Amino acid sequence: MASGLTKTKRRITSVQSTKKITKAMEMVATVKLRRFKDGFERGTLYINELRHALGEAFLRDEGTRSHYATSPEKARGSLYLLITSNLGLCAGYNANLYAYLDSFFNSEIDTLALIGEKGKAHYLRGEGIRSAIEDFAGLDLSMEPKDIFAAARKIRDEFNSGKYEKIAVIYTRYVNSLRFEPSTRVLLPVDIQIEEEPSEAYCPPLFEPAPRVMIHEILGQYLGGELYALLQESQLSEQASRRTAMENANDNADELLAKLTVEFNKARQAAITQEITEVINGANAQ
Repeated sequence: MASGLTKTKRRITSVQSTKKITKAMEMVATVKLRRFKDGFERGTLYINELRHALGEAFLRDEGTRSHYATSPEKARGSLYLLITSNLGLCAGYNANLYAYLDSFFNSEIDTLALIGEKGKAHYLRGEGIRSAIEDFAGLDLSMEPKDIFAAARKIRDEFNSGKYEKIAVIYTRYVNSLRFEPSTRVLLPVDIQIEEEPSEAYCPPLFEPAPRVMIHEILGQYLGGELYALLQESQLSEQASRRTAMENANDNADELLAKLTVEFNKARQAAITQEITEVINGANAQ
């Protein structure tokens, strides 16, 4: 009986220790979530204005459109940049991305560029994906802006080589603190839908320089801004997923502690009752 009490008490102590860790991780994730959310909201305003400016330039690009608006004729396959996490304990964050990508990725013609340690571990081990590359593996928010824009220029060069039909980013779209969904954002060719304002029908805006020149001048800035915004949104979704996972772990720990406490009290009561019975029986025997 005593061994059973000791075993239950050890389990209670173990669960309490684990709960302290998960509670601390939940607090850290909550702080990071607020910080990334503030940055995401500020960045959204910037990238939306940049998209609108580029969309206006494509809308006013008369005649033969810029080649950045159409896929290369001889291209075959697409390049997908997959943004995963570097750390674990974020519930189904990465698993949802893998399932989403596997639903349409064609390993025979498509190429996968991995961003994040978890994605590298998943797709480069064992059989993996033969077309998986690590050219953009070091991309994250800790990089200097110049490095992110250098990666954006590399994306533009890959598209200009005529090898890929499109270049897209697979990321996790942030809906709210409890909901985040795997999504695709096509970087190239550029497809920004801008509707012409009725007031501009008879008096279209004038561009200086010309729309084609403007497209080529701000495209690099647009790609860098998009890449940074998607990294930021993915990080935000990761922290939200981790906070939810740690909150669920704390709830499970509380539930388990309640069950173990009842089990411990029952065993202790049974042990006390047995001791009293033995004392009474001994007294009666005398």
